[in-house]
Amino acid sequence: MTTHTKNMYPNPAAEIWIARLDHLRIYRACLQTLLTSAEQIRAQRYLQQDDRDRYLGGRALVKLAAGKMTGVLPEEISIITAATGKPSVSFVNDNIVVPAISISHAGQLVVVALQYGAELGVDVELFNHDVNLDDLMGVVCSKEEIAEINLADDKTRRQKFYEFWVLKEAYLKATGEGLSADARKLVFSVDAVSKVSLLQAPDNSSVRQWEFLLRQYDEKHLIALANQKPTSLKPSEKNTEKQVQTLQDNASFKDALSLFTEYCENRKQ
Repeated sequence: MTTHTKNMYPNPAAEIWIARLDHLRIYRACLQTLLTSAEQIRAQRYLQQDDRDRYLGGRALVKLAAGKMTGVLPEEISIITAATGKPSVSFVNDNIVVPAISISHAGQLVVVALQYGAELGVDVELFNHDVNLDDLMGVVCSKEEIAEINLADDKTRRQKFYEFWVLKEAYLKATGEGLSADARKLVFSVDAVSKVSLLQAPDNSSVRQWEFLLRQYDEKHLIALANQKPTSLKPSEKNTEKQVQTLQDNASFKDALSLFTEYCENRKQ
């Protein structure tokens, strides 16, 4: 594998790895070897096996995906969690470029996003048709977003609400604010082809700094990625427009099953 040292220019495109719980169950015993003793203790604190698998999946997938991206062995990658709850990766070799990461899980999916040179947040939401939409809108959405939701029919209203919710969660993960922020101060608009516009940020920062990707993964799950536009990583001022890549055009969705299979099969050898 090729490692990306700090005198190289890694690909700035975002990678979004998706794992299903049924695949995690197949490789559970093998993937647990990637967890530190502290991580294994934390995993056991969850009462439900699915919750333990979601935690395991997030930690193992970060290490495998970061290893694939950087050329570092997964066993040599550590995950650090800030006081805000925002995770990052750390390598023993400080000469290797470190990608930003974000982790989310809901329903049957665990999702991990990685990208060089940008702050990013990923979120996956499971459609819940039993929630009281009108009550939730008042807690999550701005007046402008509620008006946009109410223009739609009943089915599309629910879709619109979840689009706003998943985008806000992704943004707040990217900034590290999480649940401490008032989501109603964050204003989005989503058009008929899922093009996202950020109209207002909570701290009045420039909305132009942000890019978003919104994707319906299947009938039950919706995924959003938010990032501040990546900065150049090349130690040179000779940047070209080709190096500037947008989330919509260049982010890639990858099936984590291939990572699980490769890692666990190699351990058998």
